[in-house]
Amino acid sequence: MKLFSLILAVLLIGPTALGQSLPLVPLPIELSVATGKTMTLPEVITVSIPNDPSWKGHLEIVGDLIQRMTNGQHRLVLSDDTSPTLVIDRDTTLSAESYSLETTDDHVQIKAASLKGLAHATATLLQLIGTQRSRELPQLSINDSPKLPYRNFMIDMGRNPHSVELLKETIDLLWFYKVDSMQLHLTDDQRIAFPSKAFPELWDGIITADQFKEVEAYAVARGVTIIPELEVPGHSGKLRGLYPEVFGKTGTDLVKSDEALKGIQTLLDEMMDVFPSSPYIHIGGDEAFGVPEDLQRDLINKLNAYLKTKGKQTLVWEGPRPGKGDNKVNTDVIHINWRTINYPADQMLKDGYRVVNAAWDPLYLVDHYPRTNYTMASPQHIYESLSITRFKHMNPGISTFGQPIEVEPTDQLIGFCMPWWEGREENYFSQIVPRLIPFAEVAWNPDVQRDFQEFSSRTEQTEAARVAAFYPVTIKAADLVVPDDGVFHNQTEIVLHANADRDIRYTLDGSEPSVTSTQYSQPISLTKSTTVRAAAFADGIQVGHGSRTNFTAVTPTENLALGKPVETSASSGSPFSVGRITDGGTDSLDFYLGYPADPDPITMTIDLGTVQQVSSVTVVAYTVSGSYEKYTVEVSADGKAFEEIGSRLEKPKKPTPSVDHSFPTRDVRFVRVISHGNRGYVFDSFSKIIEVQVR
Repeated sequence: MKLFSLILAVLLIGPTALGQSLPLVPLPIELSVATGKTMTLPEVITVSIPNDPSWKGHLEIVGDLIQRMTNGQHRLVLSDDTSPTLVIDRDTTLSAESYSLETTDDHVQIKAASLKGLAHATATLLQLIGTQRSRELPQLSINDSPKLPYRNFMIDMGRNPHSVELLKETIDLLWFYKVDSMQLHLTDDQRIAFPSKAFPELWDGIITADQFKEVEAYAVARGVTIIPELEVPGHSGKLRGLYPEVFGKTGTDLVKSDEALKGIQTLLDEMMDVFPSSPYIHIGGDEAFGVPEDLQRDLINKLNAYLKTKGKQTLVWEGPRPGKGDNKVNTDVIHINWRTINYPADQMLKDGYRVVNAAWDPLYLVDHYPRTNYTMASPQHIYESLSITRFKHMNPGISTFGQPIEVEPTDQLIGFCMPWWEGREENYFSQIVPRLIPFAEVAWNPDVQRDFQEFSSRTEQTEAARVAAFYPVTIKAADLVVPDDGVFHNQTEIVLHANADRDIRYTLDGSEPSVTSTQYSQPISLTKSTTVRAAAFADGIQVGHGSRTNFTAVTPTENLALGKPVETSASSGSPFSVGRITDGGTDSLDFYLGYPADPDPITMTIDLGTVQQVSSVTVVAYTVSGSYEKYTVEVSADGKAFEEIGSRLEKPKKPTPSVDHSFPTRDVRFVRVISHGNRGYVFDSFSKIIEVQVR
């Protein structure tokens, strides 16, 4: 049987139909499908695989996931059968991250050169099996590899702690969606998450070296690289504060001192011992305020020379401006461009550096420390706007907001970094997962055809498969008013379920469930905002990851807009969906996060359902440190002719979160808020409407 070529498949059924029929994320680079042809997956999937302990270990992990996601209908068994169902071969002609996967009428064949390539292939296989509702797999051929070698997600552990379980869950998420690496920002002014033996007072006391080694092994087995980061000379307050005799009292002391250099090298040695598999080591390099730039560059060069002797490549954030001669940073050093201000991306490339794109718009995800605000683009904005050649900021006060830097395609652009800054674990998954998945698809292939509706359809199916594989317990709530954000009015009932009648244990205080936690036996009644965490146990041992969901309780004030649908000109995404502006909540962080509100304003239109007698519209908006929402309010009876009934276009002498706009009673069905952004705190380009009440 001859498989259709990719070109023919696309010509015959189109890329959208192809994507919908095969819910894979990211979409493979080359995919051909035999129309109408399937393979029946047997209950016992016999496997042949090269005699490599790491490959066999990886396959054992895959086997457990397949058995779990199919509720025990399928299981993998290593076999010497001459006609195995799954044939895994090592093909040394392939690059490290390449793989091929082919299904015929009676078997699946995977080829890869390395464990990373194999992990990409098994992620595709898991998606194929997990998204099919029957035992039939499509007959197909995939030849796939990333177009960019560097696809990284970063976790800031220097502001708030993140648990071992969170790190493992993240590794599985990255594996499933083929994101190559996880950077751990281990040190900052607030805390140091790395357990140094040489400088024990630095450690925050949470994750031990043995636990980090366990996480490292967990990542390696799944084809994910962990990149450690030691931040110097900026953000080194903890180093200097606790060991001034080694690292000096100021950043300038640190960069000038031979003793400090030895101390930094000692810390780097310790990190390389814990995370030996990473080809990269990140040394920080940004925001070293007050430290002479020539000394900053000298330190980067010294550390780079040291790391090269260890066989490592040096990563730095965009930091000091380019130097000259011996004071120019060595072109071996890879630069992560995030601000494109003091060292613009086009200049970096001109100076001969390899560059990682970490532009604020759309890559920065910030849950501001300690908890005062959020800065992050919507999943749709990330998917539609992410470009390897585009460097843009989210701050209208910076030139690259209005005039992004566009560069020519080049091999010097090696990939992307999506950083999660400052945040807390309780917010992590609800904010990260919806945004990392579109990042993963575009980072794999920046040339992918963008259709967010089609992509969302695929994602919905792959996410169901991922959850079934990794999370044995499902958490469902009744009567949510904003389902994607977990918002309920007054009270809701939580139902937990696990297949195979496993023992379910849960917590309501945000702590990780254990075998001694409360046993689930009946629906749980919630009346306040709660993080529900639940895990499945068999014979006292936890199965898979524990599940977690944030639920937000709202005691609503009755008004005509309560619970009514809202349309907006700017996408948002959980947990900041536009439905938050009619959910009844007026908590200061219960807002819709719309971006960008500059240069064109964002419109939010509430449909009351029928024409009502209306005489006031109250707008509640985020207000902190003198910030205020700049907006106008319009009403309409037919959705066509709108009339302005109120506004807040200038900063009031005393900004208040709630403003009542009253007017003579009239017939109204549609209420429209036109926002120019929340002004005066962090970035003016974000709208943060909390609630709109209509009476």
